[in-house]
Amino acid sequence: MATILRRKASRGYTYRATVDRIGFKRISKTFDNKTDANKWARRLERQIDLGELHDYSEASKLTLGDIIRRYIAEGKHLDKKDVMVKTRLNNLLKDTISDLNLLRLSTKHIAEYRDRVLRVWSPNTFNNHKSLLSVVIDTAIAEWGVFIPHNPVKFIKRVPIPKARDRVLTLHEYDRLMKALKMSDSIYLKALVQFCLETACRQGEALALMRENIDWKKKTCTFIDTKNSDNRTVALSETAYFILTTLPKTMNGKVFPYKNRDEVNWFWVQALKKAEIDDFVFHDLRRTACTWLFEHKNLSVPEVQMMSGHRDPRVLLNIYTKLDPQKLVEKLA
Repeated sequence: MATILRRKASRGYTYRATVDRIGFKRISKTFDNKTDANKWARRLERQIDLGELHDYSEASKLTLGDIIRRYIAEGKHLDKKDVMVKTRLNNLLKDTISDLNLLRLSTKHIAEYRDRVLRVWSPNTFNNHKSLLSVVIDTAIAEWGVFIPHNPVKFIKRVPIPKARDRVLTLHEYDRLMKALKMSDSIYLKALVQFCLETACRQGEALALMRENIDWKKKTCTFIDTKNSDNRTVALSETAYFILTTLPKTMNGKVFPYKNRDEVNWFWVQALKKAEIDDFVFHDLRRTACTWLFEHKNLSVPEVQMMSGHRDPRVLLNIYTKLDPQKLVEKLA
């Protein structure tokens, strides 16, 4: 039952209604007349009975970062098969959105976060972070009793994924590119491009490669802490092995001693212009390499997977491999 207390005021009396239920924070409100106080108290009690009233005081004390850290601390992320979950959670913690009060978090903040990260992330990367953030908030509501009016992430639509690129280097373009790279002001660029084509590695993996990661006897090299957060050892073709043996040693032990990707891409763009090659980015070399491993090396799907590091063969076959139908015709003849 609610309690109604009459209090003397400067102009007559006021009535303070208090609803006190086990499991709920005590709620009080003052009215000018007893009728309104009773109506408010009955309505509040009915909401409690129907499960329509929630205590938002806990949410008002927490930030979004607080529940993300609790999600990690309780090992909730370990239930996910996706190995990138911990990385995505850390990315969310690094962003200013994690400093927002959970009760004040709105669709406006999620939209601003989306627009901010899409300047450097792909739509798919944002969508993955958005889905994970929604799961974290749902967990706080359903399992920890941290009530908020709604999960604002669910009102933000996923960003449409653009059609995957299917560009591969033709043999004629390859010849022109090699000639242009030979004339490049960067003495390492041609070796870097050829190495990426031979190993199907990512640009970042090649730039991080150290001489200590090369096994000269077994003719293998190991890419450390790749995009999948693991190490990957790949076999070196004769061409790849020759490239590594002919490159000069550097003071810091790096195989390709570029400062960063921007430096590589500046020389890369100049080479593309000289070779008169349009609509081709450095990452397209990886798709070209995967395709050539199938077409020219006749490797199996598991073997190409081992080289490229793709965990899902569907991604390898649908996005990173563009076989030439005409060559299949020749094989079937």
